[in-house]
Amino acid sequence: MMNEELSPIQKVLLNTFKVFARICKENDIQFFAASGTLLGAIRHKGFIPWDDDIDVFLLRKDYEKLLSLKERLKGTVCMVADFHDDGYPYPFAKFYDSTKTFWEYKQFPFVMGPFIDLFPLDESDDHSKEHEKLNDDIHAAFWVYRKSISHQTWGEIWKDFVSFNGFEGPIKLVKKLYYAPQKQRFYEQVEKFYQKICSVKGDYYKPYWDVKHIQYPKEWFAEAITVPFEDTEIFVPNGYHEILTYLYNDYMTPPPTHSRSGHHTAYYMNLEKRVSVEEILKEKKAEVVEKKPMSLPVIWNELRHWKGFN
Repeated sequence: MMNEELSPIQKVLLNTFKVFARICKENDIQFFAASGTLLGAIRHKGFIPWDDDIDVFLLRKDYEKLLSLKERLKGTVCMVADFHDDGYPYPFAKFYDSTKTFWEYKQFPFVMGPFIDLFPLDESDDHSKEHEKLNDDIHAAFWVYRKSISHQTWGEIWKDFVSFNGFEGPIKLVKKLYYAPQKQRFYEQVEKFYQKICSVKGDYYKPYWDVKHIQYPKEWFAEAITVPFEDTEIFVPNGYHEILTYLYNDYMTPPPTHSRSGHHTAYYMNLEKRVSVEEILKEKKAEVVEKKPMSLPVIWNELRHWKGFN
């Protein structure tokens, strides 16, 4: 029986997860709870109460097997998207409820539904500088590609300039005039790095999608263990204790109250039905929204990636 204390999005996610688990079982795909979902499974026997997504790890062969199902899943209640889909702004895939609506960032009009993050694990060796550089390179390449698919209208750019928005207008203009016309070249650069990642061999698994230099000994994923997760079950790696200690230290102690919040923003969300981009924009146009200036951390992240000009 589903926990009635779950938030509305958690209830949708739990149902989405059950579909995901069934598809994985039918296609002999092994997955493991990851990150906050792994922590929730062990500490809460379900969601962390304030969490707003589900994260899973898949070894590369299982990740590719799941992606191979994309066409078969099109038009069904749950679908898969990854960076090969035009306008998709993430370096890893997502499994999502296609009957609901979730648009995360305004500048990336790629509409999904509440989703499961699918994180591939690739091989690495013992903190090799070469593999750490590869980790940095794939992030730099994807950041540049993301700029090329970022959507901003000439009207938005003009408003930023006439309102003397010192950073946002010029940053958007550069994306429009420099990055966007080279989208295909930047896409091919990302693809090249992904192919390189798939050829790496070593005694560790590394999530190259993560900006941090994290890696796990292979023996931590030698076996999948089933543990309770709300009214169902989820697989966790046999080395879950070592992983959680590595990531969170004293992982059984919840954080202070002020730190208990989800980490996903939503430009638009509808948990009742599927809404198109055009319908959302029409609805949003009627809203009066106070424009907030670009925050300093965002400005810094934009400026320190000017390496895309090189």
